[in-house]
Amino acid sequence: MTIPRRSIPTQQASGETGVAHGKAAAVVRRSSGFTLLEVMVALLLLAIIMTTSVSMLFVNLKGWESLTSHGDAILHEHLIQKRVASMVQHIVPLVWRDQNQRLLAIKGEPSQLQFISKSPQQYSAGGLFEYLLVEERTPQQGSSLVLYFAPMDPKTSALTLPENGARRVLMSGLQAVEFSYFGNKRDQERADWHNSWEVNSAHYPALIGLRILPDDDEGGIRESFFRIHQDYPVVVRPRR
Repeated sequence: MTIPRRSIPTQQASGETGVAHGKAAAVVRRSSGFTLLEVMVALLLLAIIMTTSVSMLFVNLKGWESLTSHGDAILHEHLIQKRVASMVQHIVPLVWRDQNQRLLAIKGEPSQLQFISKSPQQYSAGGLFEYLLVEERTPQQGSSLVLYFAPMDPKTSALTLPENGARRVLMSGLQAVEFSYFGNKRDQERADWHNSWEVNSAHYPALIGLRILPDDDEGGIRESFFRIHQDYPVVVRPRR
């Protein structure tokens, strides 16, 4: 007697079909959107990226502003030094003679320099001007390099402070401004550096030094040396 075999392929097939249908449904549900956790993670990553980008942008802007400000300060200082050099190098070495008195048209001290030079560029009429470069100190701004200038009075026989003339602040926010003078004040005297130059000296200084100490320690000490182009005296007798 033969016992027939049970056949369950139909059930297996139907089971496999159900599993496949469930996976397809899961895929359909998966492709329909993101879960809340995935959205939160994406937002967190986006916030981190935006924060980093904004921080880097501000750092770059501050660096650019600092670089630009430093460059402007260097350019301003270069222009000031060039202006001072033009005035000092074109000093007119006048010598006033009145009876037995002989006076130079220059007076130098550690904190100021007074001299006669050509007119500023903005004065097209030309002529000679009296200049005063002086260190002025205030509690708010510290030391400043200030320029006074006024047309020279042809009737005078001495340097006068041009208080009625124009005033320009060349540099401010400094620690100190110092002038020095190189040359021989008297005949047969050895040339050397001096911290002052009197009007009754025998000669004009060969070199004039300007030492500027900025308020910030990063800048360091800046020194400039100027040579007077006209090294021969121009004798002038004041008008009566």
